Amino acid sequence: MSKRCSSSTSTQGHGVVLCKHNVACVVNTSGTEMNPGRQFYGCRYWKNEKKTCGFFRWVHGMVDEVDEETCTIGSSQLKLEDNMRIAESKAERRKKENRSLVEELSRLMKTQEVMLAEGRRLAHDIRLIRYHFTVVVVVNFILLVLLWQHLVM
Repeated sequence: MSKRCSSSTSTQGHGVVLCKHNVACVVNTSGTEMNPGRQFYGCRYWKNEKKTCGFFRWVHGMVDEVDEETCTIGSSQLKLEDNMRIAESKAERRKKENRSLVEELSRLMKTQEVMLAEGRRLAHDIRLIRYHFTVVVVVNFILLVLLWQHLVM
């Protein structure tokens, strides 16, 4: 029989789960990657290492009297639920990663637009500098020709 299917004397008729102190357990929620969001019963003194009895049981994993077939089906269902929780956790993590990547892509695209605009401005400035350089060369050539004519005459 699977450990998850074993029954315990800590379950009372009213559904109250008692730990080894014979005190009602508290329901906690798992934050682990393997069991995100899964609820479990635990000793109410779990924060006090000297006082805790270490009692632990999944909330939906309790079965009082089961036969082997039911236990196997329950165990398989729990494994499927565990796998589903893990898959959901991974999917949620990937959604966050995708949102982060979309934000980064958006930022990069804005940067690219700014760089393209700067490149166009620089290309315009280069054309303007070439034009001014050409004008200076032509004016100097004209002045040189006029000076030569003046000296020759």
